[in-house]
Amino acid sequence: MEIWLPYGLSEIPVRIPDENLVDILQQRQPEQPPSIDLENIDLDELITTARSSDRVCIVVGESRSKETITNAVKFLINRLNREGVAPSSLTIVRSSKSPAIEGLPSEVRVVNHSPHTSATTTVSQSADFAPSINSLVIGNTLTIVVGELRLNHFTGFSGLCDTIFPGLASEKSAQDQLIRNKPMDPHDLVNERLEVASSLQNIYGLGFVLNSELAPTELTLDKFSETVAKLSGTIRRVSAIQASRAADIVVMSAGGMPLDESLLTSIESFPAGLSVLKRNGALIIAAECSLGHGDTDFYAWAREQKEARHLEARLRHRFNYYGWKAAYLLRVLHSHRIYFVSTIPDHHLEHTFGLKPAKTMNAAVQSAQRALGSDASISVVPNGSQVIPTIITAIQESAREGTEAAERKTDDN
Repeated sequence: MEIWLPYGLSEIPVRIPDENLVDILQQRQPEQPPSIDLENIDLDELITTARSSDRVCIVVGESRSKETITNAVKFLINRLNREGVAPSSLTIVRSSKSPAIEGLPSEVRVVNHSPHTSATTTVSQSADFAPSINSLVIGNTLTIVVGELRLNHFTGFSGLCDTIFPGLASEKSAQDQLIRNKPMDPHDLVNERLEVASSLQNIYGLGFVLNSELAPTELTLDKFSETVAKLSGTIRRVSAIQASRAADIVVMSAGGMPLDESLLTSIESFPAGLSVLKRNGALIIAAECSLGHGDTDFYAWAREQKEARHLEARLRHRFNYYGWKAAYLLRVLHSHRIYFVSTIPDHHLEHTFGLKPAKTMNAAVQSAQRALGSDASISVVPNGSQVIPTIITAIQESAREGTEAAERKTDDN
């Protein structure tokens, strides 16, 4: 069987022998795709606030679908205009990762945030962290954040929840959050970012979740924290999939751009493949890595060539997200073979990061089969950034069979 996997802005193929294939683990597609109509969104509360506002700020975050985020922004502008909000009172602030929105009314002010040059204001402060964000979003009567919420295996979620901070932060402020003089868990990063966003007055979120075809599967508008909470539940539901059993080899894509722009970001997809891989098995990953390894701090931690436990001991006292990822990679390499298909030079992959470079996915599969046997079982995860695979245990399988039997009996009666 030939399967094409996301790779940068394109795709690359891999051939899997039918007799070895165990599972193809990807998001389940509904028999009838949901009908997402922006006009059905309840805007009453937001419009009431907008009518009494002298300044309305629309913050545009990131999305893998330029069409979806463009339609959402234009819908907001048109609807607010129909309700008496003048375009001249609107300011569009684009984060550094947001796509360009074309065809906007000329009266609408559009500002592109730069983490290097844009003026920022500190919004709150603790002993070790003083987040600062673009001054244009401070003091607005109404702020609406538009963007896609995505799964992130390390922090829980990314995208919409990161739009205000670090999306509109100064470079120093964004870096300060990732290197702290205290122990932390990566999930703490998102909690802090939501707290920073929620500190703004009257902040709403128009957020959406995309399926594997990059079409919106859920769209909601509410108070910012409520929007993130609702979409988080949707992501957990559509991303959870079950594998029939663990495989000797897992073939996976990190998800294509922007999710495979560097080794640093691609590592975030590893848990999807590892969760259905046997110990001492082989994980084969396609990630273009057009930006190379991704960060000098990450590179410095990785090139120390120390055991994972040494890095983890340091991280227990002082958090460093780049060091955390380096330690995670070392821990994974201790019990698995990791083949990596990318544009990173082979000597960097092998000697600095401990990964096994491969020119093509098929070459990597052949190498893994030579090491583990030609009869090694293989599962495929076409997009590791979109799924949360789990293995069906014997107890779960028995319970499921019992439920199905009871349903059949009910139907017969």
